Amino acid sequence: MADNTRTQVKATIRRAMKAAEKATNELDAAGMEALGQLYQSVLAEIQFQITNAADELGEVRLSRLNSLTAEIESLLQQLAQTQASLIDGYVVQAAQNGGASFSTSVSAAAVSKAIDEAVLAVRTFTHNDGLQLSDRLWRIDRHAREVVTQAVERAVIMGQSASEAAQDFMHRSQPVPTDIANNAKLANAASINRTLANSLMVDEGAPYWQIKRVMRTEINRAHGMAFQNAAFEDEFVAGTQFKLSPNHPKPDICDMHARANLHGLGKGVYPKGKSPWPAHPNTLSYEQVVFVDEITEEDRANQTDRISWLKGQSQQAKKAVLGHDKKVAALDKGYLKESMIATPWKHLEPVLKRKGINTQTL
Repeated sequence: MADNTRTQVKATIRRAMKAAEKATNELDAAGMEALGQLYQSVLAEIQFQITNAADELGEVRLSRLNSLTAEIESLLQQLAQTQASLIDGYVVQAAQNGGASFSTSVSAAAVSKAIDEAVLAVRTFTHNDGLQLSDRLWRIDRHAREVVTQAVERAVIMGQSASEAAQDFMHRSQPVPTDIANNAKLANAASINRTLANSLMVDEGAPYWQIKRVMRTEINRAHGMAFQNAAFEDEFVAGTQFKLSPNHPKPDICDMHARANLHGLGKGVYPKGKSPWPAHPNTLSYEQVVFVDEITEEDRANQTDRISWLKGQSQQAKKAVLGHDKKVAALDKGYLKESMIATPWKHLEPVLKRKGINTQTL
């Protein structure tokens, strides 16, 4: 009877996990839409201010630049505050989704604690670059101010200078050089507005794309951390399993995390505090719970380590995980240690050289 009850509880948890994953996927989509609407709204307001600052010829003159940039910076400050609040709200909701997976097998107090700890962890988590979420948001905000205000200042200053030069040529009844004529158009409000749209939202590395990446990463992190925290409050949970998304774009280090049996619990299964998830920002990978009675003797017997697992893979698979041919060669020659697997080659090469290894011959 007890076994039947436990089977029912496990089935309920699995259904709750799927529902939570679906809810967080929907939350992610809603977050992306909300960010898009926010940025489009702010962009439209900035473009309105630029258009309104133009003269009867549609040109933004130098005399309007200081007041215009002040208005733009005020709008960008509002954007920064709104997007920070938006991300924090979605982080809380994602954590609630993750923790709720175990609401039938773990006490309400434990689930609540798991959620609160996950939210705090997301807010205070320090990445490999030494930055926390607030630092990352601050850098994006600063980048937005730089690209937008610099685009406006450059267009107005160069446009007015070229316009004055063009007038000199015309006064002398001389043809205006093509480059000067083109630069004179830079201060046109419509031209500035097109440039701003690209700088803020479209160009590679634009603030909009950066903030989308941050939001997606932190939504997933909040869900996963709350899920892990609550999972291990269930005494029948052996570990969490690193799973590749069906939309996993191409092989990378996540494939190792999902397929290596490092703890004798099965492929990609990690005990409390040992999971490498999330392996990188913007990850599509996720985790599922594994119960004690699901661990087999084969799982226990086939425990391995990362280096041994990597050596058993094809050269193509090694390259996908390690990311560099030289790292693959270092692995094959026995130079690569577990602590070096995720280290970029540009940082790893000096380390190997200090050990007396000729990296040119790898």
